[in-house]
Amino acid sequence: MTSRRVIDWPYVIGLLMLPLFLAGALLLAGELLQLRRYEPAYFTPEYQRLYPTPDAVLYGLETALRDGNQQLMDELLATRRGSHPLAPRPRISFVFLSGALGDYTEYLFLDLKDYSRVVQYVRPQGGRYLAAEADFYFFMDSGKWVEVAGPLAALWWLLLLVFTAGIYVYRKLAAVRQAMWRGTR
Repeated sequence: MTSRRVIDWPYVIGLLMLPLFLAGALLLAGELLQLRRYEPAYFTPEYQRLYPTPDAVLYGLETALRDGNQQLMDELLATRRGSHPLAPRPRISFVFLSGALGDYTEYLFLDLKDYSRVVQYVRPQGGRYLAAEADFYFFMDSGKWVEVAGPLAALWWLLLLVFTAGIYVYRKLAAVRQAMWRGTR
């Protein structure tokens, strides 16, 4: 007589591996995005001379944000799809270097009209410095995704542990009840 398994371990192991597979798929998607992200026309020697340092990019960012200059922002981003539409912010001003995330340096701009903050990222790429938007590629490339994926994976594993333990206890108690029931007949 074969006894029924209390826990289906291959199923549980598959569920344990799920966050790792998802993280791998996201990393692969980030790498695939990089293949066609940047416009080669923005990496010519002319642009390398225009933006050799983060300071040049920051000056350009301040000008683009202040004037709502879409063309300048496209040059600073150097991506194929360009930037989002910009609204002019005539009272925006560079405040300070905020931090670093891998290759990315975080800078803070402040709109003195309504005191809203604008965070911009700058990084070296292809012999020049460029601005970076906080999009999916940025979160994958900078490593910020770990701040979200790590706690989510830990929560997933904790819930899986609790539910697996609950199923184990329930099925063991059911087997004991069944054995007791057969013994009273």
